[in-house]
Amino acid sequence: MNQAKIEFRKVRDFGALLNVTFDYIRNNFKLLFKSNLLIASPFILLSGVFMGIYQSSMFSFAYDQGFEAIGIPFLLAMVFMIVSYLIITEVTYSHLMLYKQSESGVFELEDVWQMVKKNFFMILLTGIGYSFIVGFGFLFLIIPGIYLSIALSLIFIVRLEEELGFFDAVSRCIKLIKNNWWFTFGLILVVGIIQGFLMYALYIPNYIMMFATAFAGVDSEASGLNRILYIFTSIISSLGTLLYTVSTIAIAFHYYNLVERKEAPGLLAQIDEIK
Repeated sequence: MNQAKIEFRKVRDFGALLNVTFDYIRNNFKLLFKSNLLIASPFILLSGVFMGIYQSSMFSFAYDQGFEAIGIPFLLAMVFMIVSYLIITEVTYSHLMLYKQSESGVFELEDVWQMVKKNFFMILLTGIGYSFIVGFGFLFLIIPGIYLSIALSLIFIVRLEEELGFFDAVSRCIKLIKNNWWFTFGLILVVGIIQGFLMYALYIPNYIMMFATAFAGVDSEASGLNRILYIFTSIISSLGTLLYTVSTIAIAFHYYNLVERKEAPGLLAQIDEIK
């Protein structure tokens, strides 16, 4: 039995936004998870590998590692983690856009991949621009940085949906967020807490490894095995990056909610259909 398509252009309150987020994930879990796993997994794995090397080096610092050798794996882990987040954002929004555009809500992995390839550099540059603007805000005054980080959380879906340039998208985000900043902040906070609880289980093996190494100590014979174990547990932890899908979808539905509240395109379309 085919499920009814989820409506995007609709005014939703806080609870309705949470409900539609998890409804979308539940209805589209198979292809959504598969797309994110296959497309983002190389970067997630590399992030986990380098984080494992970094963590094992931290605990064997006194034996054979210099600070420079420790810092490079950490830097690489952060780079691949950021790229993973950007790709998951793009894959999730590509899935959402294809779902919205198709009459039945049915499409294939290849369709997602083609859209990801088409928009990859735009998403990458948008992420860099977002980081620069928010970082600039935090550098001078903390409050503008916080405000901009929430306001510009919409920028990826705005650029994809409305096909705007970067600075036009920034202006659009600020316009949409006006008088709705606290609503948006609360949504991101609550969804972030939910994500955190879901991710916690994936971090448990890594925490166990860290505590075991700290209490047992590390000798030169065991350092090789410890490094392998750290890499393995870090890869498991890095898979938690996939849960970023939850907040990405919540932000997308909130974008459509804000547009409908301010401009009512969905309502106007319904009126035109009646005419």
